[in-house]
Amino acid sequence: MICLLCGNESHVLPSWRRLFCNDIEETVCKNCKGRFEKAGPGCRKCGLPGEEECRDCREWETTRFRGVIHSGRSLYVYNDAMKAFLHQYKFLQDAALSAVFAADLNSALKKEMAAVVPIPMKRENLKERTFAQVDLALEAAELPYVHLLHKTGGVQGKKNRAERMAAEELFAWNGKAVPKRIILVDDLYTTGTTMRHAAKVLEEAGAEEIRLFSMIRAY
Repeated sequence: MICLLCGNESHVLPSWRRLFCNDIEETVCKNCKGRFEKAGPGCRKCGLPGEEECRDCREWETTRFRGVIHSGRSLYVYNDAMKAFLHQYKFLQDAALSAVFAADLNSALKKEMAAVVPIPMKRENLKERTFAQVDLALEAAELPYVHLLHKTGGVQGKKNRAERMAAEELFAWNGKAVPKRIILVDDLYTTGTTMRHAAKVLEEAGAEEIRLFSMIRAY
């Protein structure tokens, strides 16, 4: 195997599990993978390591978004290695890196009895970046998904906490049938604005249980 991140050759020993359980093979070496920090136990709604319910999630529960999120988790936290990865994947448009966390995604979501719904990109951003990073990561992980939303609102990155919580609707339902149970997937969770706006629309469209899943949780 040639590591997607460092380009070095890494020998992967065959395993019975990979042969008979159809597990996704790793695409990065142990050295590169070890630079990423896994998210440990933490907030039951967003996966932030530490408290059972983080400050942001407590604040969200005082707004019109109260109760829209059943639970949530994250795979990794946002450290320097993850920052470099996201820059290369999203902004340098290195689509091959969609496979870096494919094994982790597949292991985490393949047995879920819920519809996987990726957060959509705004049309202008998709045209600029040439691919939808969340969709491509799910495809690399061999996970089926369905789009139920389209993006309508603007960028949230330059807004403060109060402005994000008071933001106008960021998404609209696309009219497809909405399953009762949904796992909403995004690459990076920061304040929770994007996820909760998306979840609110899906709840109003008929979803009864919405869980969050992010590849990366920012501090």
